[in-house]
Amino acid sequence: MNSRLLVLDFDGTVCLGDEPVLSYARHIDEALAETERVVESTIRAFLAGPDAAAEENDDESAGSAARHLATLVDAADGYAAAASLARSRGVAAASLSRAYEASRRELADGLLETWAPAGLADFLTGLRSTGVTVVLVTNATATGVAGQLTHLGLDGVFDEIVTDAGKPGGMPRILVSLREKYGLAAHPERLLSVGDIWRNDLEPAADQKSPTALIERFAAAEAKPTFRAPTFEGLYADIVAWASRA
Repeated sequence: MNSRLLVLDFDGTVCLGDEPVLSYARHIDEALAETERVVESTIRAFLAGPDAAAEENDDESAGSAARHLATLVDAADGYAAAASLARSRGVAAASLSRAYEASRRELADGLLETWAPAGLADFLTGLRSTGVTVVLVTNATATGVAGQLTHLGLDGVFDEIVTDAGKPGGMPRILVSLREKYGLAAHPERLLSVGDIWRNDLEPAADQKSPTALIERFAAAEAKPTFRAPTFEGLYADIVAWASRA
């Protein structure tokens, strides 16, 4: 039986930077008439956080973005917010898929600025040396993920990579499958899920009685993780303590 299983999200967790989601929003705008192109500006405001978005701004595009933000309060992240706004403006699912794949190709081609949390490669390597299995689970398609891990200095630090996860709906099945695969079917407490979106990355694990660690970029009052910190680095000590627990 493996001693522990650490499940990590990709975007916003091990791959940081807003350019990938802004690329997605920009490609969505290209599917709209020029006068309708408000997705990228709205997502910039969404990512800036509620405090920044609440500031008054006389710029016409910023004002338009602020008006649209009110309809996105329930969006889990920038991707969901962009898709929701696009659908409300008549963008078809096929166009959304093309926009997403275009953004992932830009990511794969190294055109978008991204970075990993400080010291993450060494941190994960150290955990694996103690018997912790590290798995990456992401909603992203396979396009760009492997190349990004190399760019981030994280190639070779994951025991398994699961793409097209379909979170949150697909996450319960994936977690059960992983625990069964690694001999932890009866030990949900030995799986720790880490991510930046409570409902996608962590709530399914919590429902199965597994501990969770939230990277809380913005305040998430509805979230009830085992551990929480504004950055991944702020969770390192908690993860080590979990991994060392008898």
